[in-house]
Amino acid sequence: MKICIARLRSNVQYRGPLETVLDSFFENYVDWMRDNPQHEYLTYNVSFDHRRPKRTPDSIKEADVIVIASDSEFRYHGELQMNPKDLAKSESHMDEIRPYFENKTVIMWRSDRGDTEYLYRDETFKGINLKSFHTIDEIDFSGNIHGMKYHFISKLQSTSLIKDYSKDTDFAYWGKMKPSEKNEREKTIRQIYRNDDISTMLIGGFPSGVVRQSKWIKDWNKLYPMIEPARTTLCFNWKDSTATTSRYPEALSVGIIPFVWKDYDINNTYKIDDFQRVSSFEQLKERILYLKDENIFNSKLTEFRNNYKKVLLSENEYFEQFSKMMNEIIND
Repeated sequence: MKICIARLRSNVQYRGPLETVLDSFFENYVDWMRDNPQHEYLTYNVSFDHRRPKRTPDSIKEADVIVIASDSEFRYHGELQMNPKDLAKSESHMDEIRPYFENKTVIMWRSDRGDTEYLYRDETFKGINLKSFHTIDEIDFSGNIHGMKYHFISKLQSTSLIKDYSKDTDFAYWGKMKPSEKNEREKTIRQIYRNDDISTMLIGGFPSGVVRQSKWIKDWNKLYPMIEPARTTLCFNWKDSTATTSRYPEALSVGIIPFVWKDYDINNTYKIDDFQRVSSFEQLKERILYLKDENIFNSKLTEFRNNYKKVLLSENEYFEQFSKMMNEIIND
């Protein structure tokens, strides 16, 4: 069977953990390919070495199964969320490969609540009859598949590249802003930034008027030393109150206490303590300042890490579940 791993929009050059947003999926896929040599593996806009990823339409055309490493596909549909020239260029590539998806099995790796089967069927592949569509969701896994990042970052800490930093920053935030988050999240980030009592480290995309220390950084070798001095961060929901995010395990592994906003992870699959759940800036500020006490901070960090470890899988357990899901789809 011919299986193609594809990035439809931006490319991915995967060389190992902590260099891409979807590294938890990619790392398991690399191991899965190694365990399943009976298949022929193709790539589209993806590479697994130092060579630049190439758009190879024949890979899509020849494949029996196409695995889409989905990342913000929603941005290319509906309300304009990107540069029109970039959108036109991306759509020209899609026009070339879209017909090749006819009667193909598609597997989507989902790590963004805006990317759905409905979006792909009714927008991305409109007019195309797929053989089948399957979703492997980050939240299908206990502790989220990005619990893998907890393990990745823990290994990074043991290298000579990482050293211990004093906790001298109150709050850190790293990531991008989703379009429909530009209400509560934007307001809260502004309040944190403007408050003289809270020191910040902001990396990624932020509202106008908020000065960041850096643009978005995907490489954790560079990101880690920038955020490690922080004591706290904040996790927001987007679209789905039952969902979780990678920021939570990332923060705990780095040594940062993650607060969560209102109904984040409403089913509490992360074993979040009531202290971590906040519903206003005032409540958040009070708890951020409370954690300035080093003994209290260390005690709470240990407690919250232990809570999360109750649902965190081992790397091998994540791989076993990922393999089972891939094999069931491929062999159906």
